[in-house]
Amino acid sequence: MNVWLGFCLPWLIGIYILRDDRSLIYTIGPAASFIAFAFNEIGYFRQWWQVTPEQFGVLSFLPYNLGVFPVLGCLCVFSARKSKLNIFLLLILFSLLKTGLEMILVLFGKVSYGHGWNAFWTFFSYLIACSLTYGMYRLLRRA
Repeated sequence: MNVWLGFCLPWLIGIYILRDDRSLIYTIGPAASFIAFAFNEIGYFRQWWQVTPEQFGVLSFLPYNLGVFPVLGCLCVFSARKSKLNIFLLLILFSLLKTGLEMILVLFGKVSYGHGWNAFWTFFSYLIACSLTYGMYRLLRRA
């Protein structure tokens, strides 16, 4: 289930949407994936969240770290390049989207929270991650 929801489905959608701008996949995808790995390692270590199957530990995060998070990072930058929306509003919208998707996983028992973690902290962490991804894009664009 994690592989389908966290990896296959996001990449199928992402490749279709980004078919004319694949450079984002090669530049922003790895950066967004790295950011996801870092956040999920910290969250797992601090026991703020857990993804099923729990017996696999951080390996359960792998499909998400290599799938939905880099795809959404690419789509965020793609949207920033194509739309006239203020970048701060766009970062908030993508953070809300990620938070909403995660809340669905929480409702279905795929993700569980601990040690005071909740939807607010999830949104805040996604806002930081989206901002870092966009900042990486800005840095790469200047190089």
